[in-house]
Amino acid sequence: MTENYKENLLPSLIAGTINGIIFIVSAMSLAALIFTGPLAAYLPQGIGILLVGSIIFALFSAFTATYPLILIAPQDIPIAILALMAITISTGIGDQLSAEDVYQFIFVAIGVTSIMVGIFFWILGRFRLGKLVRFIPFPVVGGFMAGTGWLIVKFSFSMMTDMDLTLSNAFNFLNSDVLIQWVPGLVFAVVLLLASRRISHYLLTPGILTGSILLFYGITSSQGLSFNDLETGGFLLGPFPEGGLFPGTPLPYVLDFRWDLFLSYLPAIATMMVLNAISILFNYSGLELVVKEDFDLDKELRLTGYGNILAGFAGTPPGYITLSETSMAYNIGARTRLSNIIVALLCGITLIFGAKVISVFPKVILGGLLLNLGLDFLVEWLVDTWKRLQKMDYLVIVLILVVIATVGFLEGIVIGLLMSIALFVIKYSKVEVIKYELSGKTYSSNVGRSDQMKKILEENGDKIFILPIQGFVFFGTANQILERVQQRFESDPIIDMSFLVFDFRQVTGVDSSAVNSFNKLQIMAEKNEFQVLLCGMTDEVNDQFETENLISEDSDIFNAFGDLDHGLEWCEESIIQKSISLNENEDHPISVESFKDKFQQVADFFEYREELEGTRIIEQGEDPGGIYFIDSGKISVWLNTGDGSEIRLKTMGVGTVVGEVSLYLGSLASASVVTDEPCQIYYLSKKKFNELNQDAPHKASELHTYVVKLLSDRLAESNATIRALMR
Repeated sequence: MTENYKENLLPSLIAGTINGIIFIVSAMSLAALIFTGPLAAYLPQGIGILLVGSIIFALFSAFTATYPLILIAPQDIPIAILALMAITISTGIGDQLSAEDVYQFIFVAIGVTSIMVGIFFWILGRFRLGKLVRFIPFPVVGGFMAGTGWLIVKFSFSMMTDMDLTLSNAFNFLNSDVLIQWVPGLVFAVVLLLASRRISHYLLTPGILTGSILLFYGITSSQGLSFNDLETGGFLLGPFPEGGLFPGTPLPYVLDFRWDLFLSYLPAIATMMVLNAISILFNYSGLELVVKEDFDLDKELRLTGYGNILAGFAGTPPGYITLSETSMAYNIGARTRLSNIIVALLCGITLIFGAKVISVFPKVILGGLLLNLGLDFLVEWLVDTWKRLQKMDYLVIVLILVVIATVGFLEGIVIGLLMSIALFVIKYSKVEVIKYELSGKTYSSNVGRSDQMKKILEENGDKIFILPIQGFVFFGTANQILERVQQRFESDPIIDMSFLVFDFRQVTGVDSSAVNSFNKLQIMAEKNEFQVLLCGMTDEVNDQFETENLISEDSDIFNAFGDLDHGLEWCEESIIQKSISLNENEDHPISVESFKDKFQQVADFFEYREELEGTRIIEQGEDPGGIYFIDSGKISVWLNTGDGSEIRLKTMGVGTVVGEVSLYLGSLASASVVTDEPCQIYYLSKKKFNELNQDAPHKASELHTYVVKLLSDRLAESNATIRALMR
């Protein structure tokens, strides 16, 4: 019993107490972000709002989280955006709205924002879209984070000095009376920042905080300043009104809510929601490394969504998992949900009885906590990323930060997105959309041909120019295609290119601007008298080309084929037919040597057959029975993939042979052979093959020599294809 107490209860009590104190201090500092300047009088209510949110999230995570130590808390990123909203409205329309009106508006706006964030998280989790937020460009995320850090830094100075940190009044901060208000906070923030980056211990922040408060009161006491002097001089948070800090609920103010004002900040809120989602994923990824367990991110997003919706109805800011506090509880040894309950209990006690205690908190220390938070953002995204990022990516971060600091947050968002798009276009434009280049001389279709036809294709193979393309083709990469085709004509002016063949198998998509580039290609094709073949396009890409009328029955330039193999076959047939027509009136016209002319001595051993179109002369997995010599017509070799479909491996014409491998090795057929048109075939059965070898070995050698040459030629063709693909 004692052992269990030490292993479970005591660590949970310690972790809960430390996290509770951190949550209370965090509620004070984050509330000061929003409720400053014209809203400074409502800081007690602001602290109460944050405490209520801390209680709700702590209890919600205690009873619903999939892992017992997960601790959800109001976060700085959404509060920074809400603070920007509050200060803008307070200063922008101060004549139209009273401070009370602004407070009521902000109270409701906080709740509405939390509900929106909750719904957004739930949608991401419900439809398993959580990982999509990781596609947001890293420099853009970094710029927004750095901008958030600057906003927090700016608000911290405003909280400490009651002055707005702008370029126009920067010199006012150097006044001796003002220096004393923010320099100690800056020192505190820097010391805490440097210490936390070198020392990893859960007592570091509470220790430095406690020591700083004692030092503050020690120094002020040595200067003869009484508590009353500190209060009246504005060095403390208080005095606060008597009673607790509970702010009530925003429901009484909902009917008078200014939706027009709220919706004007919708882009900033939308950005904040995306950043929150990214932060959740980052934090859970970090927690997985700490506790060595995997989490269902989509489920965690849904749960966090429910928590934010609940918090929203209470008028508290958005929240999600806090990695530092959760990890700290784990490292202390806590393994129960009790630690979260203690956090909620301490925040509840402070909410009811803590106004007097909180009022004595030094304003400069609280400002230092805020300043430390802002500096931590800036150091992480400006200093730490300097060596890790490419300079152009780093420039995006700096540019977003500068725009946010000088113009505004929304403008920074727009500039950041535009810069990222521009960089993406520039970078992606440098990606080679042309995978490699091939010629019909070194890469051919899977059609077996006679020696004479092979010779024709070898002599005219350069007329076929093959460009396999890859990736997403858009206006930035489509220009590469036009430039390469132009280079083809400039580098090889003697060679008459007749066919430009594109292989789209590895193309993921084509945008409308890229399709327009193919319109320019059509003009080039008409001028230079070549045809364009588009092979292996998806239905979507094919529809795009049809919409542009590039592919149609009336087109003399563009031709579409299901795959590269059939496209090359069409080109080769065109070349062969043209060559035959040019030579048919010559003294030595192109002809194909017949079987009887080729194998006069062994012809008697073969059986003559006439097969109709569509006849399966060889069945995959069965014994072919012998060797087949194609004397006329055309056949194709088909492979059954096992799922009921077949793919064409090769097409063979006059003068080709099939079944020879199975005959010589004694194996079953590895594929099926089907006639594509009526064929005249000479068939040599196994029985006759054996008789030939026994009765006329000197005649059989002629056949063996031919088969060996045939296999050698096929191997040479395969090697040539491999070499062409590896260039």
